[in-house]
Amino acid sequence: MNTDFASSAYRHFLIWGVCASLALTVCTIVDATLVGNLVGPQGLAVANISTPVFLLYALLGITIAVGANVHIGRLLGASDIEGANKTFHSALGLGLTVGILALSPLLFKDIYFSFLGVTEELYPIAEQYLTVVMWASPIFVIYHILSFSVRSDSDPRLSAIASGVVIITNIVLDILFMKILDWGIAGASSSLCIAETLGTVVLLTHFAKKHTLLKLRLALPSKKDTVSFVSNGFGMGSANIFGAVVMLVFNTLLLKKGSYGALYVAIYGVIYTISTIPTGLFDGSASALSTVTAFLTGESDKDGIFAVLKKALTVAIASAVTLSILAFAFAPALARFFGIKEDLEIALAAKAIGIFSLGIVFSAINTIVTAFWQSIGRAKEAATMSLLRNCLLLLILGSFLIPHSNIIGLSYSYVLTEVICSLGVLIIRIAKPSKKYICEKYKDDGRSVEMIYPMAPESMAKISSDLESISEEWEININKTFVINFICEEILLNIIKFGLGETEKIKNEYYISIKLMEKEKDHVLRIRDNVNTYNPFESNGDEIDRGVLELIEKKTKYCDYQRKMIFNYLYLIL
Repeated sequence: MNTDFASSAYRHFLIWGVCASLALTVCTIVDATLVGNLVGPQGLAVANISTPVFLLYALLGITIAVGANVHIGRLLGASDIEGANKTFHSALGLGLTVGILALSPLLFKDIYFSFLGVTEELYPIAEQYLTVVMWASPIFVIYHILSFSVRSDSDPRLSAIASGVVIITNIVLDILFMKILDWGIAGASSSLCIAETLGTVVLLTHFAKKHTLLKLRLALPSKKDTVSFVSNGFGMGSANIFGAVVMLVFNTLLLKKGSYGALYVAIYGVIYTISTIPTGLFDGSASALSTVTAFLTGESDKDGIFAVLKKALTVAIASAVTLSILAFAFAPALARFFGIKEDLEIALAAKAIGIFSLGIVFSAINTIVTAFWQSIGRAKEAATMSLLRNCLLLLILGSFLIPHSNIIGLSYSYVLTEVICSLGVLIIRIAKPSKKYICEKYKDDGRSVEMIYPMAPESMAKISSDLESISEEWEININKTFVINFICEEILLNIIKFGLGETEKIKNEYYISIKLMEKEKDHVLRIRDNVNTYNPFESNGDEIDRGVLELIEKKTKYCDYQRKMIFNYLYLIL
């Protein structure tokens, strides 16, 4: 089957998904750079010790967001708009609830800071930094849920714009608060929290638009919804809490190294900050994969699902190879950039960064495959991979290698973990292939056929011939056959006449997809096109065209025109 629609949807969501994912990356790098150079190694150590707090908020937000949007994508793909909205409202209600609960550490800060590994020496600046962050916990959780949901509702561009607002606001306020107003490390956390709040406001503007399918409401989540969100989203969201646990353990092991402990933690902070660049790219690619694949499962588009997986792996591996080479080649310069100044310290940091870079390609494969398993419903495999990759294997290897080789052992722990998990992916691919799983789970209830044609008048004869053959094979009566032909031809002509400009008509990049399905005693006709600025049922065509569209609505039991993903969908029950 032609997979142009699936591939173009992935490309569109990839561009904006990467932009959105890199927002946190840019903010982390800006904060680390300014903190490292303006506050010093102690500030960099505090920023690294505080990372598990951000990862906790990401766990809460992303687990709910991914778990809910796997369902939302499938429901939108199956044209169940009401069900998608119920899921979205429950996700918002659950997110707000857990965000408020995340404020509770403010009541026992000393215990919380001790748990994070804050030493007496670091306590004063840690309190300044973390107190501001903790007050903003509901915003961090809700931001993730809104960002994923807006993307599922066909607006990845706005999600990326919100990320841009976060980046620009954070950079401007970082410079203002830390350098000009001399607020110190509290300025870094204040700027990030304000930026995240403004990004949330930008995402909320989506729901004021006319053609959004998701509507902004809150609902109390049921126990069933909560369990479903957690089980479906844990594979991706858990990476954050596991990352937080690993950082806590690794920071503790490194701080036991006496006077060198703070330096090792600072280098670990540099490695983590550098890792956010490939992580942001891979997460953006995985997010696009997850959104598009969940939608395609709702449409039972098996060929499209695997076309998207192939593209996601290609993009992630290509970018991983590039970033790995750059990190290895420029390791000393990266150490200096983040405020490490002594020659011996730079040499040690450069060696640790170089070793860490060897695992980036394997990280790309593991991230994409985990997201793919999550989106197609293989939640157990995704959760197991996340547990092994982001926690258990790291802790086992790190507990042995860090005491033995300090920060170098830490880098080897990450590399070996990624390699082992990639071998696990290969074993599962051979033993339990996803293709067999998808073919069994996402098959159409009745007979179905989908055909794709160029958006051109010459396609009419081919459409008519194909539909007549299908009608004869399915024994569809002549009157219904005529109606199906009439609808397809008129919609095609209407889009060509009013939706395409003269230059667009000769570009040959627009398509129309016609899918005919049997649903019990009815025949369902789904027409999809990629002329993304045109809706024939809202156009100002001439009187004849308006009459034809009104006739189509009268001749069908159900008629609904929707804008989903980056395409237009016309659903008709004949």
